[in-house]
Amino acid sequence: MTIDDLPKGNSPKAIDYDYFPAKFLAVIWRNWNRVHPARVAEVIGTIEEKVVEMGELMGLHRDDSSLDDFRNRGYLTIIRYNWQLLDYDQLLQLLGWTVERLEFTLVDDDFMFVKLGNVKPACGHVEYRELTADEREQARRIGEIMKEVDDSLPERGDKPFAFLDRFGHAVRTAGTADDGLRMIFSYSAVYGDALLPEMADPYPEALLADYAAMGVNAVWMPVILHQLVPWLGENMPLSARWNERLARLRELAKRTRKYGIRLILYINEPRAIPARIPIEYEEWRGVRHKATQVLSFCPWKDGMLDALSGAIERLCREVPDLGGFFTITMSENVTHCLARDCEQSMEGEMESHCPACVEHGHAANVVAVMKAIRSGMKRAGGDMKLLAYTWAWTDDYDLDILKGLPEDIVIMSVSESGMETDIEGYKSKTCDYSISKVGPGEQAKRMWRKATATGHRTAAKVQVNTSWEMGGVPAIPVPTLVEEHLTKLKAEGVKDFMLSWTLGGYPGGNLELLTHTCEELAERDYGKFAPRVLDVWKRFGEAFRKLPFNFYYTLYYSPINIGPANPLCPVKTGYESGMVCGIPYADIDLWCKDADYPHDIYERRFEELSREWGEALESLRAIGRELSESSRAAFTDLWNRAEATYCCLRSTWCQIAYINLRDAGRLKDTKALLDEEMSLARRLLEVVRADSRIGFEAANNYFYGENELREKIVQAKYLMSKLG
Repeated sequence: MTIDDLPKGNSPKAIDYDYFPAKFLAVIWRNWNRVHPARVAEVIGTIEEKVVEMGELMGLHRDDSSLDDFRNRGYLTIIRYNWQLLDYDQLLQLLGWTVERLEFTLVDDDFMFVKLGNVKPACGHVEYRELTADEREQARRIGEIMKEVDDSLPERGDKPFAFLDRFGHAVRTAGTADDGLRMIFSYSAVYGDALLPEMADPYPEALLADYAAMGVNAVWMPVILHQLVPWLGENMPLSARWNERLARLRELAKRTRKYGIRLILYINEPRAIPARIPIEYEEWRGVRHKATQVLSFCPWKDGMLDALSGAIERLCREVPDLGGFFTITMSENVTHCLARDCEQSMEGEMESHCPACVEHGHAANVVAVMKAIRSGMKRAGGDMKLLAYTWAWTDDYDLDILKGLPEDIVIMSVSESGMETDIEGYKSKTCDYSISKVGPGEQAKRMWRKATATGHRTAAKVQVNTSWEMGGVPAIPVPTLVEEHLTKLKAEGVKDFMLSWTLGGYPGGNLELLTHTCEELAERDYGKFAPRVLDVWKRFGEAFRKLPFNFYYTLYYSPINIGPANPLCPVKTGYESGMVCGIPYADIDLWCKDADYPHDIYERRFEELSREWGEALESLRAIGRELSESSRAAFTDLWNRAEATYCCLRSTWCQIAYINLRDAGRLKDTKALLDEEMSLARRLLEVVRADSRIGFEAANNYFYGENELREKIVQAKYLMSKLG
């Protein structure tokens, strides 16, 4: 495999971040304290001393203590913030990776290339050179700005990833919980190939102890079957090191059982593979998916399902403490031929679908795959669970699937799916990831009724701690909304819960609502101040309901998850927003596409939401001045989460207002917005330095950190100077 095989899209010209006097300075800045200066020097063709000199000229302070963590747990952050700076050759050199590993990360590490906008910008080679006198003076002025910022900040209290050392201290307190499933994803695990021995432990013992104290009884992680069992051929390159992964999985499942916690594997099987990869059983191949250049496996080819079932059986026997599986059989990663629309067969002629799969239909495809997985589990024995996630099933065939599935398969649906919303007359329906719009939705309730009627137990996938509405905060401080949602689910008779996707796994925060009420938590942590804290929680919740989000565009594409870390765009870039952890740029048309909100309504809605949140935040600040020392830890935790949420919400409004003025030809009227963006970046910078959880999410690493927030201050100052 070569660099030419990596995904590129249409490779548009990269953005010029002209507030840095030279491009190599941007490379030094964005990798400062994340990649060793010696490695950065190799990439740009100089020596370590020159890199350090340039960083210090710009006012940056060296601290190498987090380099290992960024290499092992923060590599997506490094990729994201070099995406517009370095072409693949220099990016690979910066990471110290093979082409194969980068391809896996971009394609299989939770759709990273999709999140980055499905394009690799054409950056050109970045090389160190001596600065001109004017450029050196501009770099020196950046250093002066940073000194001013540093002089206004308190001492750093937390370094990146420091939260990892604070697991293991949760204490179970009196509360009520039933015997239903309580499944969550690790707060700190990488999402990709996490089972290789050199990768960070996805579930350290201290984290498992905290989950057990919170009432969590299952954890999940994504795997690819051919990386654990070489069922597509012993010599297939994609199965390399399968035995190492299997050994680590065996140890991990045994360890989780010690805490009364099941390890449940998330699988999309039979997992499609890159079309260029030869396999032993070529006759199993289905159709080529044009967009991703992968080939499906056709479940109707002789021996295919038997082999899949046998691989599941082997995995279950090899890992006897395994807790089970949940599956997505439609959408997400490509599996069988009808998992997504296919446009091209393996021979190259155009056709709409695999003839065999079309003949059998969507329901039969899903049922056949699920039965094959279940039969492998049953032959292996044990008490494993199998959950069918109904993501992307439609009313056209979902009842046929349910009728065809054995009754012991649990049917899991997104709780808030299909919930009708109305934002100032613009109507739509929620899809997923909603805390602001309290579920359950009608689509989920219909699915559960159908599942119950066909003899199945039901489960709800919910976001208890956080969602893509504010992914960089460990728990959005709106417990009254979460409590309302959980109460409604219990009224629906749902007892099994998937408590998070990759985000929301923090062992605390709103998770305590599984066993306590809001009133109990407020009384425990704040004593006589409980009524005032409850009032602030309610005000946060009522403000958050105003979030202009119906379907998913605001969540996936707007700056809401990274706030002031998103650079402003004084001119249109031509780039579409990346998804979730990508770069929002200034693609406001995509941000507000949920219900095609007019830009003025979108702006007004975010202004009202952020203003009301800010007013409640000031009430919380007043409470903090009166609290006793015994409540200080709880208050600090709440404050950091509430302040970070405000900064991101308010900055999103600032950016919308900035774009609207820009597009109206009124850039000179943006000075107040630039001032506020600088203020928000400083405020969020202070929180990031105090609390290493802020900005972090397992599948995306750090959305933002010191580097990005400091850069925003530099950019805002630069834009102000251009306005005169």
